Amino acid sequence: MHIRFFDTGFDIFYYTLIAALIGLPSCAIAEEWIYTIRPGDNLWNLTERHLTDMQYVNRLQQLNNIKNPYVIPPGTLLRIPVSWTRSTGNAQAKIVNVHGTAVIQRANQTEIPVVSGMQLLSGDLIQSQNDSFVTVEFTDNSQMRVQDNSRVRLKEMRIFGDHGLVDTLIHLEKGRTENSVPKDTSKGTRFRIQTPSAISSVRGTAFRVGTVESQSSTSSEVLSGNIHVSGEKSEIKVPTGFGTVTTQGNPPASPVALLPPPDLSNTSRYYERLPLVIHLNPLPGAQGYRTQIALDKTFSDLLSEFTTTSLPFRDGDIPDGDYWLRIRGIDESGIEGRDAVIAFSLNAHPEPPFVIAPLPGGATTPENQEFSWAIQPEAAHYTLMISHNPDFTEIAYFNPEIKENKVVLPQSLAPGYYFWRIACVSQREGSGPFSDIMSFRVPYPGPSLDETKLDEKEITFAWRAAAEDQSFHFQFSRDEAFSKIIYDEVTQVSQITLQKPAGGTYYLRIKTIESDGFKGPWGPAQTIEIPREKPYWLMLLLLLPLLVLI
Repeated sequence: MHIRFFDTGFDIFYYTLIAALIGLPSCAIAEEWIYTIRPGDNLWNLTERHLTDMQYVNRLQQLNNIKNPYVIPPGTLLRIPVSWTRSTGNAQAKIVNVHGTAVIQRANQTEIPVVSGMQLLSGDLIQSQNDSFVTVEFTDNSQMRVQDNSRVRLKEMRIFGDHGLVDTLIHLEKGRTENSVPKDTSKGTRFRIQTPSAISSVRGTAFRVGTVESQSSTSSEVLSGNIHVSGEKSEIKVPTGFGTVTTQGNPPASPVALLPPPDLSNTSRYYERLPLVIHLNPLPGAQGYRTQIALDKTFSDLLSEFTTTSLPFRDGDIPDGDYWLRIRGIDESGIEGRDAVIAFSLNAHPEPPFVIAPLPGGATTPENQEFSWAIQPEAAHYTLMISHNPDFTEIAYFNPEIKENKVVLPQSLAPGYYFWRIACVSQREGSGPFSDIMSFRVPYPGPSLDETKLDEKEITFAWRAAAEDQSFHFQFSRDEAFSKIIYDEVTQVSQITLQKPAGGTYYLRIKTIESDGFKGPWGPAQTIEIPREKPYWLMLLLLLPLLVLI
């Protein structure tokens, strides 16, 4: 298959032109270079600079219907058959950017690691590995970005005439390329990308070429300009915003409109954890998506790329920083659509530590509340925040300079619900993201006795309720360890009456049960002494001496 681009007013190539268009035999047509006349140009000096023989002056005049070969208005488009143009040497290319791992295979040499600034020669094979990208710039300022897991050979790089025409032929054996060929250049450009089923020749346009289905098909997507795609005895025109797929041995499919850019209105611009989880609204007609992350808005410095058939996207480990995100949909035939682009920032390092206490949904002690977490080896210190609400607009405690992996609050928090989060600060990364927001409660302490009444038969204990709708768990024991409990009751009132036990030392404790059923800690064990009654026989012994005297 052949793809060609037409752009009137610029130096371009025409492939297999129809002889009837110019009235010459088809054998004389072949390929043409459309040259734009500049001030000072005439047929004689043009022929001398660019063509193989001065005999072509008359033939150029006849082909282009030039009346005066010495005076030609600037801007006139002059058709020059490539077969008449002399080859003056080999062009070169250079690596302008590389990310990840890629190698060059050069004739009779071992593999050479790709580095920025490297000069490339005709015949070089570029092979990029997973999540690796290489950007190549050619003599005519055309650029080609080799995507990851691709094999691209620089098959031909030639110069025709007096640097008037740069001819580049790329063989894409596997993978994808993104290409940009400038319109405004002083040199003629012939830029072609060949795949097992297609050849793309463009000038002054942006386009993408990729192999699909085990290299048996080629997808071509036009972002600007127009291309002609020729396949098995058939040719179609593909305008801006359209794409086509050509399978080996078959004519190109009819052009289809590229999918519109995905809707990124609900996609986050700020991330605090890895892997990245990128959400977007599903794109109608998309069977998959391609996502690219770059350091610059033009995506020249590409950092990561991946495809997926499901949402949301997930990406692995990238450093903290500011990035650009580009996403496009892929339709059922493998044609990739238009891009949606946004900027985003990542601040995931240093990661927050693992929490020890209080755990999410847990509780602290009513007094001397302690917060603890695992030691984060990157941390120079920690930042702790405690709030009355989950959006942290009502701060109860804030400390940005905690050196240890725990802290006891200098003043106990009042009973109630709170939220806390912890972050690390390192010398290398600065302040990292906070942990997830964790809720906890400070329970009401076990109430202390307010009043105790003792009469001949009963004993009554009373205490003060801290809040409405609380209930209480009361225990009365013979021992301080509460292993010999003689009374155990849950009550909704703040007092309890027991039958008076025998004299001796007893222990009691109370815990608060809040309205939602949460049980606070036991209050401190309290002690009560029940007077012992004197036995009647002891009273008789005390009275006996008096009786004897009587």
